[in-house]
Amino acid sequence: MNKRISCWTIVAMIAVSVFSTSCRRQKDTLDPKVEQFNNDANYYKGESDQADNDINSALGDISAFKTEATYSSPLCGVTIDTSDITNKIVYFNFDGVTPCFSPSRTRSGQIKVQLTTGLHWGDVGAVLTITYINFKVTRLVDNKSIEFNGVKTLKNLDGHNWLGFLLGSSDFRYQERAFNVNVTFDDGSVAIWNSARITQWHYIPSETKITFTAQGDTSVNGFSSVDSWGTNRYGDAFTTYYTENLISDTYCGLWRPNAGELVHNIPQGDFTLTLGVDQSGNPTPYACAYGYKVSWQGASGNNASVVLSY
Repeated sequence: MNKRISCWTIVAMIAVSVFSTSCRRQKDTLDPKVEQFNNDANYYKGESDQADNDINSALGDISAFKTEATYSSPLCGVTIDTSDITNKIVYFNFDGVTPCFSPSRTRSGQIKVQLTTGLHWGDVGAVLTITYINFKVTRLVDNKSIEFNGVKTLKNLDGHNWLGFLLGSSDFRYQERAFNVNVTFDDGSVAIWNSARITQWHYIPSETKITFTAQGDTSVNGFSSVDSWGTNRYGDAFTTYYTENLISDTYCGLWRPNAGELVHNIPQGDFTLTLGVDQSGNPTPYACAYGYKVSWQGASGNNASVVLSY
């Protein structure tokens, strides 16, 4: 009898222990709202950076904007309206049907680009004012979309040396500012995005790819090296700052960083994103990363983390 009671007691204790551990693990899983915000932030940054890359490539071939000859590839699903070129304005019109890759997606709407400071975009200190007009990107794999409306500026910090850039000996650096950009998602929810960052573009001729580096460039809400802030699709305020520069490239896709670390400060807490990891959460040993690791303090006070794919 005593042995039987003892055995059942041990079994019960084990069951309670397993149940408690299970509950604790469930509490320490990543909040779906946080995961969605991580995805939204990556989606927004990736498409914003891709648009900058397209604009910069195209303007190098438009005489009113360039200071010397350059070469660029045709843009995907875009026609460029230069009817207002005398005012240093061009319009990028996206057809909404042409599949563009990395990732596979379509783009619709318009981006207005105006040279508002400087004689040429390639000059040191020149400023582009970029206006998103119903600029919508739809991923073909899941039909998820993101739409931009608002204004941002890019300041050319060093000027353009296109020959040096194509030889891999000279980089392009820009200072970005955006305030109150409306971001609408496919479920109708809306976020407000502000950004302040410095980006650097470097061409590697031997690999025929451009590497992209970004760093936060302001102080907001008591944080330094802030890249972006605003309210997410749930109406929660957020501030995002970098602890290590973000690094991506055009080979893997600008939306798939290979390195970097940033922190999202949101009402649920501070969530650190380590970018460019493998499936185990370690720095990727491959050309392209699997995803990123999210780390935070769990509900039970322990350190929790999860690895998510791009």
